[in-house]
Amino acid sequence: MSLFFVGAYTADMGGTADGIAALGSLPDGSLELLGTAAAADSPSFLAAHGDLVYAASEATGRIEAYRRAGGFALKRVATAESGGSAPCHVARYGDTVVAACYVDGRLGVLDAQPLALAQTVEGTAGTRSTGPHPAQDASHAHATFALDDTTILSADLGTDELHSHALAGGRLTRTGSLRLPAGTGPRDFLRHPSGLVLVLGELGLTLTALDDRLEVVATVDLAGGEPGDHAAALSTSADGRFVYAGLRGSNRISIIEVDGGVLRPAGWIDAEGDWPRHHLVDGDVMHVAHERSNTVATFRIGENGIPGLISAPIRVSSPIFLLKA
Repeated sequence: MSLFFVGAYTADMGGTADGIAALGSLPDGSLELLGTAAAADSPSFLAAHGDLVYAASEATGRIEAYRRAGGFALKRVATAESGGSAPCHVARYGDTVVAACYVDGRLGVLDAQPLALAQTVEGTAGTRSTGPHPAQDASHAHATFALDDTTILSADLGTDELHSHALAGGRLTRTGSLRLPAGTGPRDFLRHPSGLVLVLGELGLTLTALDDRLEVVATVDLAGGEPGDHAAALSTSADGRFVYAGLRGSNRISIIEVDGGVLRPAGWIDAEGDWPRHHLVDGDVMHVAHERSNTVATFRIGENGIPGLISAPIRVSSPIFLLKA
């Protein structure tokens, strides 16, 4: 049985979850709800490092660390300020933990042992213009990504920028920025098996491929995207031929074919729920977390790259993020 942890919204963010939930896989690849792994306040984004699980507590502005405690249980072992407001992404890079904070656009840099805030990197709104979309009212840091061992990228949804940072001595120094087309709203990163860095445009409904010099190789509109949609999460098929992105609003999974440096729309499927906030691919199975319908749907990916629903979605309270344990 495979184990998955679910980041979720609790009452402080308008959700109904109790904290981090645990799901287990069934023989057909679908999932069952095992219970609550740890009570927590809106642990919306999760990241694993060894036997630790880090959670971004979006409402409290804190980063929490949990340790596996047998079975599917998690025990909280540390908590620290994130350095900003509404942390929505957390990642550990070596001995450094970095939080991306949505509301004020800051990056919080934390020492991992002991967990403690060590540095705050300010957002850029005010020195550069924000984008044209109503959601781009200010700098909004949404994710970070390790380009290599010493280079950390961050996505600013509010200013349509990707920032480069040098990581040295557990601290970040901003070294440059790449401005994407106005209204892109960069949200998520994914390293494709080809080596390309893929960037999801939440607001522009685009997928952009970059090389390691951060030069744009290709950009494509997301298949199935409708006006008013918000894209969320990226995953790739096991062979790397297809990339998947969630479309909140039309409630679809967009499918993009990757052929070398060429990106091509390959269709879309019904996500089988309301507001597909996150998804992951595990072998030939895709799990999709639907925030508003309180469900997780599971699909089998065919040889043609098209996911097909395995069984009826299961009930999971306010699921925001899925992490394979």
